[in-house]
Amino acid sequence: MYNLIKSSFLTDKLEISRNNVKLRNFKLNPTITRKTGKIKENLYYTALTLFIKSSEEHPFPVNITVHFKGIFEFSNIDNEENVSTFLKGEAVQIMFPYLRTITTNLSVAAMMPPIILPIIDTTKLFNTSTDSVLIN
Repeated sequence: MYNLIKSSFLTDKLEISRNNVKLRNFKLNPTITRKTGKIKENLYYTALTLFIKSSEEHPFPVNITVHFKGIFEFSNIDNEENVSTFLKGEAVQIMFPYLRTITTNLSVAAMMPPIILPIIDTTKLFNTSTDSVLIN
């Protein structure tokens, strides 16, 4: 068992670059990675990194990278495994709507049509054996 005392969120990196691809219909193929860890006693993080990259097989007009981190402070931790489960599951559920908003706002601020990540069930986004996923 544990008590979540405080959470805070920050972006480590927001990057968008144009690829000079001719306008047409594009398929969004974002990749999201997850990393979790301990900062110090009772202080942990979940980091999500979104990559939208143009490739030859999937051209896209821009490349986008967003590094987004949630920092969570706990008390009364009696089992580190419970905290790890929270960081890999519930933390991602809390953070994903913010990641969607950041991505949309970044594209709009670049004066281009909004890029909107799909609404997904984050409980199925990652399995326990992987920390990277391609959203289709």
